[in-house]
Amino acid sequence: MENVVTTIFEVESEAYQAFSEIRTAPFGEGYSVAEAALLKREGDAITVVDALDAAAVTADDTAAGMVIGSLVGILGGPFGVLLGAATGALIGNSLDSADTINSLSMMEVTAAKLYDGEVAIVALVQEDEPAFDAVFAGYNTTIVRHFAVDVINEVDLAREAQADLANQMHEQLRAERKAERADKREERAAKVKAHFEEVKAKRAARKAATAEAREIAEAQFASSTKEMLGTE
Repeated sequence: MENVVTTIFEVESEAYQAFSEIRTAPFGEGYSVAEAALLKREGDAITVVDALDAAAVTADDTAAGMVIGSLVGILGGPFGVLLGAATGALIGNSLDSADTINSLSMMEVTAAKLYDGEVAIVALVQEDEPAFDAVFAGYNTTIVRHFAVDVINEVDLAREAQADLANQMHEQLRAERKAERADKREERAAKVKAHFEEVKAKRAARKAATAEAREIAEAQFASSTKEMLGTE
């Protein structure tokens, strides 16, 4: 049976120890690990701390494989953040129920159950169920299994939903930019009109000042002329 096994740890150091053991011996009694990733939630982000691809050419290769790599790519992106918030708000404390956890999709479990600062190991495993649990014996964990084919389908659906979300956001941003441009167009048009009004007002003020100065000059000239002619 091919499963994606999600193991959430209560103690961070135990997760690192378990992942080291998996890296050293990915093939155990009754199970084989093809891909695995050590994840940590920091705030709203789920990041990859370490990764294992058993098919890698070099022993120290840390690139996540096809299934787990795609999965953590979704979980670590904005869709994973939205999924965790929505699932947590919908289910709340009922996530502590095993029946509830098992009824959720793999991404819902990881996004909602993995709390800030906690770590988890997600592995693509072929096993005689539940043989892989032996790796985590003695550790404080929550282990959830999902059929690998269901997880692959889930990733495809999430990609489609993420693309739809991106398109919706793009259209919304375009609409907002268009509305903003319309508002700015009116604002800029008003500014241009106000500028012309200001120019006209200053021109009128200068014209009035010139006329007043001319009148004063003419009056002074007339007064001087009369004085010179002695006609006053």
